[in-house]
Amino acid sequence: MKRRRFIKIAGMIPIANKIEIAKTEKYDLVIVGAGSAGIPCAIEAAQRGLKVLVIEKTNEIGGTLHLTGGHLSGGGTKHQAEHQITDSPEAHYAEVMGISKQTANPELVKLATQEAPKTIDWLTDLGFEFAPDSPRLVYGHVPYQIARTQYGKEAGKSILKILKPIFEKLVTDKKITVLLETSLVEIKGDKNKVTGLVIKANDSDLKETIIAKNYVLTTGGYAANAKMFAAKHQDLPRLINTARESSQGEGITLAENIGAKFWNADKHIASLGGVEVVANSGKADFWNDWAMVFTTHYRPCREIYVNAMGFRFMNEASNDPDYRERAVSKQLGAKFWVIFDATNLFSANQLLMYKWTVEKFYAECQKGKCAWYANSIVDLAQKTGLPPNILQKTIDEYNAMTKEGIDYDYKRPKESLVPIENPTYFAVLTYATSLISFGGLAINEKLQVLNQDNKPIKSFYAAGEIIGAGATTGNAFAGGMLLTPALSFGRILGKTLS
Repeated sequence: MKRRRFIKIAGMIPIANKIEIAKTEKYDLVIVGAGSAGIPCAIEAAQRGLKVLVIEKTNEIGGTLHLTGGHLSGGGTKHQAEHQITDSPEAHYAEVMGISKQTANPELVKLATQEAPKTIDWLTDLGFEFAPDSPRLVYGHVPYQIARTQYGKEAGKSILKILKPIFEKLVTDKKITVLLETSLVEIKGDKNKVTGLVIKANDSDLKETIIAKNYVLTTGGYAANAKMFAAKHQDLPRLINTARESSQGEGITLAENIGAKFWNADKHIASLGGVEVVANSGKADFWNDWAMVFTTHYRPCREIYVNAMGFRFMNEASNDPDYRERAVSKQLGAKFWVIFDATNLFSANQLLMYKWTVEKFYAECQKGKCAWYANSIVDLAQKTGLPPNILQKTIDEYNAMTKEGIDYDYKRPKESLVPIENPTYFAVLTYATSLISFGGLAINEKLQVLNQDNKPIKSFYAAGEIIGAGATTGNAFAGGMLLTPALSFGRILGKTLS
């Protein structure tokens, strides 16, 4: 019999039997999803003496904390004060609303920014190890005006490193019951009230109903579910997935089945730079296969970008991430080819693929799946599938402008205009990606899930990416405004539900 992972509880009892045992208990709170919102929710509730059950479909806790860069944002934290940085929740709120062009939910942004310094200070008091350069300004998306982005030495794993021992101790002390490799399969109730959750072990057909006073969904987003993403975003092209594989959105679907409202799909905006190393996989590795095209702050641009028709479509040297994201999202397939020559293989001593070695770069070019090289533009076009005549014309016109020092098409600065005329020529295909999902379950400022009539569903709450990034970042990326609200909203529910 396969050994089941069940944190420090009756190690060899099969999950199905544990579920049957769990169903007989009376819980104050059932949390579905042991990630960035579910873990702090469970900790806070258990420390208050509530009887808590946590259901997690994978074989480990942590969720996207295993993947995320772990950027937190908060105004007026102890960590900022230690670095003589003056900030406040009010200033943070104003910047988030400004970056989002007032498209984020003001009530939820206010709640998130007011709670953010408390959450970051909580981690600080628990012994969180900040990275040496934190806090700082981050330019991967539109930067804040104040250094309020704060993060650990090991990205999201730094947060998990602090919270996991606390969580496990509460499990050992029988203050939290946790079921791993267990899935939510149905939500009982209707648009007015949730009355129970139906769960089962992943490899069993046995289903059991769990009853509690309150139910919290923290099951994450749907960015890894291509079918669901396409259904929710019919106006968007296929995006390369860079999310954690468990981000399938089943919690959202099950909640919709009882009448919960879905919102903010229209606010989705893509991240830039994913490279599909495995052709037609629809995936890119966020940590390893990423092109430095989301900003020019860290690496000056010495390339041009062309779309599927072989034309330039933007000022490649712009350091405005928002402009760049929107320009790429308008292109056919939300993809583009980065074109450069041997002279410009390096920019500021960096490869375009900043996590790759030169050897890996050339190896991928030889495979000819996501990167290519050739001794002529025509040959390069043929290898990439771009129209040879148009690509040649695009590069000839660009080279002519570099000699004049004027970009007549996109006003690229003179100092960034470098010719592409020295074989070998290179191309790297990059995509707009779905790292996170912007749509999700609609909630109010009390974090209650809303129905189609915008009324709260009794006993039903949600936190984390399941509510959609659009709620707290709007139609833009505001640094730290997905992870920090997830932690904060989870804490709020753990501290207030009874």
